[in-house]
Amino acid sequence: MSIETPKDIDRVAIEEHAQRMVEQTALRKVRKALERIGQAEIAERRILRKVLIVCAVLAVLGVGFVCWLIFSGRGLPKPPPLKVPGVLQQKQ
Repeated sequence: MSIETPKDIDRVAIEEHAQRMVEQTALRKVRKALERIGQAEIAERRILRKVLIVCAVLAVLGVGFVCWLIFSGRGLPKPPPLKVPGVLQQKQ
């Protein structure tokens, strides 16, 4: 067993401090990255919610318009009536 000298103790303390600093820096970077990812997911959810609301409103308006066309009597233009000749020729 060796007895550590004060120089060795100082060197070990400096190395441990440097290791802690590196670890803390890495953790800060990871936290920032996770925060950015979380904010991006929140923004995507907001956009998706707005798009779904717009689609739902357009669908309701479309259904309302079709119902109005059907029940108002102003639907699509009706084709002209067929002209049937007065006398049909029969083969004998």
